[in-house]
Amino acid sequence: MIDITFSATFEKVRECFAESPIKDKLTQNLESITIIRDVVGKIRIFLEPLNNSKLEDDILNDLENSLRKTLGNYYGEDIWLPQGEKDGYKALIDVICQERVLAEWDDGNKPHWYVLERHVAKQAWTNKNVGQPPWSQKVVDEGHKPAIVSFFSFKGGVGRTTTLVATALTLARHGHRIAIVDLDLESPGLSTVFSSASEESIPGVIDYLLEKNIQSKNWKLRTHLKLVNEQKLLGDTGESLSLLGAGSVDDNYLEKLARLDFQNLLNANNQLPETWQNLFKELNAVGKLDFILLDTRTGFHDLGGLAIADLSHAAVIFGTQSRQSWKGLTHVIRRLARPLAPEPLPVLLVHALAPGLDVKWAEQELGAFREKAYIVFQEHYYREDVPKPDDREASFYPIIINWQSELRREVSLFKRDSTPEEDSRLSYLIDVLTGKPYQQLAERLCTIFKRKLNK
Repeated sequence: MIDITFSATFEKVRECFAESPIKDKLTQNLESITIIRDVVGKIRIFLEPLNNSKLEDDILNDLENSLRKTLGNYYGEDIWLPQGEKDGYKALIDVICQERVLAEWDDGNKPHWYVLERHVAKQAWTNKNVGQPPWSQKVVDEGHKPAIVSFFSFKGGVGRTTTLVATALTLARHGHRIAIVDLDLESPGLSTVFSSASEESIPGVIDYLLEKNIQSKNWKLRTHLKLVNEQKLLGDTGESLSLLGAGSVDDNYLEKLARLDFQNLLNANNQLPETWQNLFKELNAVGKLDFILLDTRTGFHDLGGLAIADLSHAAVIFGTQSRQSWKGLTHVIRRLARPLAPEPLPVLLVHALAPGLDVKWAEQELGAFREKAYIVFQEHYYREDVPKPDDREASFYPIIINWQSELRREVSLFKRDSTPEEDSRLSYLIDVLTGKPYQQLAERLCTIFKRKLNK
């Protein structure tokens, strides 16, 4: 049995590089060594050779054997090297180089030593997998299964949830069968759009993920869906909406959330748990859907990464014209390029909180956003042929959603009372939420999946 603890792993790695012949044939030929420790304590190594020279396989095998012998179960069985621009590892290597920090024992001489704690545990954002949605893109394109679409924003407060609701309403009013799912478990909100306080106390996603593996067939998703079928919302010929909320935010919610983070988001192999797959299969079985729209967690959150990179057939991503927004979105777009997949994940870009045309500097900001989007997608998303900058169907061509003062209040699509004022407020909201930008978004989603908006 190897006598080693979590706290000693970095020192043990250094001992391996000090061994002969590793020290003589490998260490002296390196620009830097980065030790990466993921969320469960596994160690991986990233090596940068001096002057991009080639490292011999024999000496790398010696290092592998030494790490395996010295670290035992703490070794993650990976040594990464710099890759080409088109290689599937590039996104991962970029994250390592940006997030690592100089080790406290680095003496300024080569090779430099770096450490990276936990960051590469964001496997859904950094790994080379191509995604594992519950059913293939092929059966979606053929119309046999619903398209799963994640709505993602790097920053909060940009209207992501409101846009998802508006898109769902627009699609449903044109005859599509829609389900919407609240995966923003840390900040749930979809249920409040369609339900009064007395109607919110129903189980949701968090309960499914915790209880399904235990109760199996005794826990049925169909009994926890809210059916939205008011004619006022859907029109005379619209289809009903199915809503699966995050869960009831009661006294037990935080305790459930704490258990979920550790038991369900990641398993020992950092693979998407089977429970996630079954949730969407069961949801589709209830209503034979056309679209499943996911409201995801903001930022580089594990659940948001799982949704956008593993669960979905397409993504709607939100950005603003700011350096902070583009810095985060660039990583997201690079991940969605999926270099090991035959094609990138289909993406629609939303320019959120855009200024209205009556604002003096509106044209300047709108133009700057379009120009930046083209550059980022050209560099990080497309592989060969890049569409022209004025191609309105291209992923980089943004759907513009202006800042709307009428949506600054809580959006509630249910009647609190039967007063004329309440009726007028609800009608006005429906008109806004089925307006031009959301109509455009719905149309472009249908185009991606070879469908017509008017079903």
